[in-house]
Amino acid sequence: MSESASGIKLHYEIYGSGDPVLCIHGFGANLYTWRHLIAPLSAKYQLILVDLKGCGASPKPHDKQYSTQHHADLLYELILKLDLTRLTLIGNSFGGTLALLLAHKLCAEEPNRLAALFLIAPGAYREYVPLFLTLLRVPLLGRAVHLFPARLVTRFVLKGAYYDPGKITEDQVDAYARPLTEPGARYALFQTAKQIVPPNFDALIAKYEDLPVPTFILFGNHDRVVNPIVGDKLHAALPYSELLQLDHCGHIPQEEKPAETVESILKFLSSLEQEQGQGQKQGQKQG
Repeated sequence: MSESASGIKLHYEIYGSGDPVLCIHGFGANLYTWRHLIAPLSAKYQLILVDLKGCGASPKPHDKQYSTQHHADLLYELILKLDLTRLTLIGNSFGGTLALLLAHKLCAEEPNRLAALFLIAPGAYREYVPLFLTLLRVPLLGRAVHLFPARLVTRFVLKGAYYDPGKITEDQVDAYARPLTEPGARYALFQTAKQIVPPNFDALIAKYEDLPVPTFILFGNHDRVVNPIVGDKLHAALPYSELLQLDHCGHIPQEEKPAETVESILKFLSSLEQEQGQGQKQGQKQG
């Protein structure tokens, strides 16, 4: 657990050792979404999975501190607490938004900590905020979510996030529905939805072109939650980025296409290590 200055102890799990890879899940999800990454990545890296405030096993207090910036600040405090360097941030959907926010903050305040970004269908532009989040921000509609059974809500959301809903399992439904039955969980979801668009979003978007970090952008080409056009726009804006779209895949490739997602992550991290090794050799020669 990580205790922040605000007294919030985020739940996190650590697997393996090596350069750290911190994974940030999407809106309403939890660290279960990264289960397919544990074995292949922890063999070589220190894999850190975290539940955002209000999600999974993390606290769900009845306060108003659920803004996107507040979520990013809690993750920033965790990075400092664990003293992570040579860090790769992996973020899916809302987690991708948080990874971009963190990248700006780390590059400005702790420039030696962040090594790379791996963004999976990130929420990166105001005009492409998912429709269901816009609806949740309407008070009456947001409160209506409290009336539906957790498993029904979970199954509905997963079906919208998958290209092939036949791949959804009962274990998945259980893993995401169970935390929604805990006290404060739906309140936290509603508060996060209300505050999910940062007030300074346009200023952050304008700074994408200044991010000096190698970035891999992964989208499913049948994503119905975040339009894959976002991948093209972000790839054009970020100076050190590459883009891959997976066929027959929806919004959560790490669950619907885990083998392809893991392969992309490992190849990306390996390419960074090779570039770093070549840079060290060149430095030695010059020396």
